[in-house]
Amino acid sequence: MVRISRDVSLNATSKEITVVVDSTWSPPNVTQPLKLGADVSIHSATKYLGGHSDVVLGVATVSLLSDTGLRLSPVLKSIQQNIGSVASPFDCWLTLRGIRSLRVRVRRAMKTAFKIAQFLDNHPNVQKTHYPGLESHSGHLVAKQQMKGGFGAMLSFEVENEAMAMAVAGAVQTFRRATSLGGTESLIEHRFSIEPEGRKVSHPALLRVSVGLEDSRDLIEDLDNALNIARVVCT
Repeated sequence: MVRISRDVSLNATSKEITVVVDSTWSPPNVTQPLKLGADVSIHSATKYLGGHSDVVLGVATVSLLSDTGLRLSPVLKSIQQNIGSVASPFDCWLTLRGIRSLRVRVRRAMKTAFKIAQFLDNHPNVQKTHYPGLESHSGHLVAKQQMKGGFGAMLSFEVENEAMAMAVAGAVQTFRRATSLGGTESLIEHRFSIEPEGRKVSHPALLRVSVGLEDSRDLIEDLDNALNIARVVCT
């Protein structure tokens, strides 16, 4: 994608396109966008970097390997100094605390996510599983090239219809039903029902999962029970 954007900027305009990657779902120990050619890498540090669901913080890092990155560095510094777009000391401390355990947390969550994806991909009540670690995923080969140590801890899956999806979300016991990601707890959400009218983009039967640090067997058992309950309820 970086090469494509560079070619477009050279052929279609006199201005170079700035490549910005939101790598929140794939933290630095998994993917490093700046080394892959991006000009800016951004993170919601509230998620994996913080890791404990107790900080609100955003991070933007510019590349020292690109002309655009070097140009943006003093611009961002000026914004911080003149406008005051800086995090509080306590939020910074919380994020630093989370970064210390980032590698261990993410490695554990990715390992569990892969097991869950394999389980869901073979479950009779699941229509489709979306996870880049599965060979059937359209982005699997790209993920293998760009990600290290695993394929992230976010996944989604589709069941038969919206009613069944809502039933699954309501039947889980170990998973928590919430809209977030990257914490120590595993979360599940029905995206379609929380998206505003006129801006719904998710499939009505899709459920999104953020895998935390619980035992993989407990999480798989919880999903299996919820899927089976939902099938009975919706039949």
